[in-house]
Amino acid sequence: MLPERKSMKFLWCIFSAIALCAAIYASTAVRREKNTRISPQVVTIKFGSDGKSDAVAQGFSTMNHPSGVYVYQMRWDDPKKLGRARYLQEQYSFDLDNVAIATGLGDKDSPESGVDSWDVNFNISPSGTTSYEEARDKIIALLTKLRDAGWKRYIETSDPRLVGKEATAYALSQPGTLYSIDSTYTPTAEEWKSLISSEPRWLFYADGVFLTLSLSFQSSSTPGMGYYLTDIQVSTASDNYTPYFTDSIERRRQWKKYLSDELTPARAERAKHEAEWTAEGYTIDTTYLPPPFEAPDFSAKAGDTQ
Repeated sequence: MLPERKSMKFLWCIFSAIALCAAIYASTAVRREKNTRISPQVVTIKFGSDGKSDAVAQGFSTMNHPSGVYVYQMRWDDPKKLGRARYLQEQYSFDLDNVAIATGLGDKDSPESGVDSWDVNFNISPSGTTSYEEARDKIIALLTKLRDAGWKRYIETSDPRLVGKEATAYALSQPGTLYSIDSTYTPTAEEWKSLISSEPRWLFYADGVFLTLSLSFQSSSTPGMGYYLTDIQVSTASDNYTPYFTDSIERRRQWKKYLSDELTPARAERAKHEAEWTAEGYTIDTTYLPPPFEAPDFSAKAGDTQ
């Protein structure tokens, strides 16, 4: 995405996070007041109206938040009894252990769509703190599991298509950006220490769904050890491209019709970045395949089928 679009997406994420925090606080207060059911050990999460009905049936707390989202949430507050979230998407399904919070969101302007994004907060280790090496190895193992399930790397439309060590170097050179790190590359110990201080992200795509694995780190009093706050967000294509259409509910509903035009500047921005980094000696991965939504003629073809 273009820098201004990235800023919009970042601000949209902040807005969603603020709304989510408010929802978490409110739902937690209600649950404590009512002293209701114990969270199940394993929950299943998926998209659409089925995802909504399944969440309700499994005992997720629900809220119609004033910010304009429906919230479905399950919490495991006891660190010794964390949960497991089973994400269901045919062959792309996967499990996450040591889950603290699973939150689904739906758009109140399109209630028939049900849940269109899930956010799962989990620990990479059952223990409270983790060493640099163990944390890196566990993240690499998780990334491998996602690739084995069929998830492919996704790179934002305006970002350069770099791979391996060069992708990591680029991410470290662009603090504050949302660059997609190459999951097939294992960072060195020094690279890992630098990455975790910049909240790294690995972006994926599979069959109409986008996935982001993000990581933040807080050091502990023990040298070489720390707390890792890990998060996986999965979202539908319509939710992923929402930042382009915050100006109009109708445009958001008809996003396929307008997306190609919205992405045209981003493609030009990518070409500019790639020319600059090629001049610096970097190699562009011309074999990278973007999601079909980002083809220049996607909107035209989508209009033909409507």
